[in-house]
Amino acid sequence: MSVTLCIVIVSYNVRDRLRDCLRGISGQRVIVVDNASSDSSAAMVRSEFPAIELIANTDNRGFAAACNQGITASKEDFIFILNPDTLVTPAALQTLLEAIRAEPRAGACGPRIINPDGSLQPSCRRFPTLPRLLLDEFGLGKLFPHSKLFGGYRMTWWAHDQLREVDQLMGAALLLRRAALEQVGTFDERFFMYFEEVDLCLRLHAAGWKVLFVPEAQVVHHGGQSARQVLTEATLYRYRSLGAFYRKQYPAWHLVVLKMAIGVAVMMRLAVYSFQPAKRAAFGAILRNLWSL
Repeated sequence: MSVTLCIVIVSYNVRDRLRDCLRGISGQRVIVVDNASSDSSAAMVRSEFPAIELIANTDNRGFAAACNQGITASKEDFIFILNPDTLVTPAALQTLLEAIRAEPRAGACGPRIINPDGSLQPSCRRFPTLPRLLLDEFGLGKLFPHSKLFGGYRMTWWAHDQLREVDQLMGAALLLRRAALEQVGTFDERFFMYFEEVDLCLRLHAAGWKVLFVPEAQVVHHGGQSARQVLTEATLYRYRSLGAFYRKQYPAWHLVVLKMAIGVAVMMRLAVYSFQPAKRAAFGAILRNLWSL
């Protein structure tokens, strides 16, 4: 019985990156879900890639909901969630498929993600427990990236060079097994953007599925192309999604402690980035909305 694959790409105002991405995955079944881009992304897909299935939303439904639209429209055994600002080779796709098929209890797997200059873009993390996030919010992971304690959340101590089971993978390039999704459900649409893949990976682990990191497969990721256009809004979405994740997964007092720590950490960042207006605006928005996150 042949194994089937569908690639689901959620796009928002990254027309040129999307074009480059689609050129590299010709020959695959692809569903593009466009979240009401204003840069003619949907028109570009229609005119230049007529064989690709396009779902053009009339409003921005968010990343999780748009992914679910693509998953629902697909019928294949495996679904590859892929950001439009990535470059993927057929060999990388094949390597990921071989890895997930070789481990029947693997519900998800992901590649080694690299920056356009060839450097590593860390894509594995531990689950964001309160101790790990407190260390991360105060920048100790950046100060001591090779420490398993201080760099534990983002796993910066690890070279990302071995096949291994991990807690969570970046959603920029995430291969999912349909049978696992049928058991645990698709992305939780309470997460407009950010933390939707963290929540899904946690549910996979809870149900006995494995999440695998496959370094032999490499994907180039430009990173943050949509978020940079709306930095303040994207930063707020990240912290709102973090709050939603904590309300769903952890005791209520964890979120109270975390919010207090975030407030102190953000005030420290405001001092550090005093001459960067965009970052000051983003951090200021967090402080103003801290207790509603």
